[in-house]
Amino acid sequence: MIGFNTVLPLSNTVSEEQFLELCRTWQKNSPHTSLIIKDETLTDGFKYQSDSESLEFVNVEGKNGTHCGVRHIKKDEDSEWRTDVIGYKTESNFKVAVVTSRATFNVANYTRLPLKPFIVSLLLENLELEEDDGIKIEKKFKEITSDNLEYISCLLNGEQSNSFPVVYLSKNKSGEFLVDPNKLALKLSGLAHVFVETEESITFMLQKNTDGKVAYNGQIGIYWPGGDRNYYYRIDATDHVNNILNFVKKILNTRKTPNEYRWSFVQNLKYQKTIEGFKTGEEENKDMLAYALEENEKLKEQLDNMELENLYLNHMNEVLNSNAFNGQTPLIFKGTEYELFLNEQSELVLSLVEEKMNQDSCSIRVKNILNSILKANKNDNNKQRFLDNMKRILVSQDGITSRSKRELATMGFELIDYTKTHHKIKIKGDNRYSHSIAKSPSDARTPENNFRDFKIGFL
Repeated sequence: MIGFNTVLPLSNTVSEEQFLELCRTWQKNSPHTSLIIKDETLTDGFKYQSDSESLEFVNVEGKNGTHCGVRHIKKDEDSEWRTDVIGYKTESNFKVAVVTSRATFNVANYTRLPLKPFIVSLLLENLELEEDDGIKIEKKFKEITSDNLEYISCLLNGEQSNSFPVVYLSKNKSGEFLVDPNKLALKLSGLAHVFVETEESITFMLQKNTDGKVAYNGQIGIYWPGGDRNYYYRIDATDHVNNILNFVKKILNTRKTPNEYRWSFVQNLKYQKTIEGFKTGEEENKDMLAYALEENEKLKEQLDNMELENLYLNHMNEVLNSNAFNGQTPLIFKGTEYELFLNEQSELVLSLVEEKMNQDSCSIRVKNILNSILKANKNDNNKQRFLDNMKRILVSQDGITSRSKRELATMGFELIDYTKTHHKIKIKGDNRYSHSIAKSPSDARTPENNFRDFKIGFL
């Protein structure tokens, strides 16, 4: 069962010898290895081995290039973990797949995904990598600026040829991110690109260019090559970074690794060469028989685990469809208007659905349809919490104070001096909607009037 899966594009200037030597360094410097690793010549089939661990090298010429890399096997009390680091170098490119899988699979014991193999960090730090359709593969996050706005818009729309998913962090009304961008970028290095929101004007253009697909107000958007996307937002105290990391890893684990970067493909290539050698009389019959028996045992082991893997994949469907990661709604797409609170458009549509359902002219069948829609879509009642906060600010008997202005700013509003006695309140960066409110209460009704006028003007 695959637990980690990524493909890194090395520069074609990197030699097979440099790559294989780095694979040896990976285990040679590991504090967890039981292998005794000496600087011996790395030939095809060379293996370091102990009772619980092995590191085997391959270096085979294929039809259009060279297949090279290692398989690291580590046994623990209830399983055997395999990490394959297989490169395929042609005249034009040199890509390396890093895949960790569990050979002996037990659903009851499978509780978490494996950590990212340290070889990924070594590849990023020690060898030159090609860009991913113009995007540098690195451990740092990237900012969206006016210079790259058009390209990022195409990226989020699924119109580029990037291989890695893009994770976009938006700011909340206080100008803060849900997670530390540096920490998330480090965790996702070698798996995804991380971009962050910068200026409001750029975000507004990004919303326009993507038809509202961009995450906003603290949400985190995950944009997959080809156009699929998910959104993440949770307000409870949880490990958001690992939630996002594991979600990305689980999606990538479902994607098929190209044959050229698979250990089984390289072994089959060697097997076919052995057969050709047998046909030409270059190999002894007993060697051929031993090799065939070995391959047969490996196939039996794979078949023994397939049924359990299918059970696990069924369980994974529930994980991948977690409510924390929302993709496109199947009924309606979000509009491009800025939302004053999280899921404002969704709550508005649900309120209209409920209003229609309660009308006398609504047929029983339509009532049942609308009722089923309401049951299937949770209403978090963010509007009421938003209104409670606005009422607390606007209905204060102290009028609009400096503190009130700061709170309104964190909620996405700005106040402009309109007259000596009134402010004009408007949404930041949007001059279409505004109305005046009294600076200080002239009578007992003024605060309530401010709140009433605000609801009429904005909601």
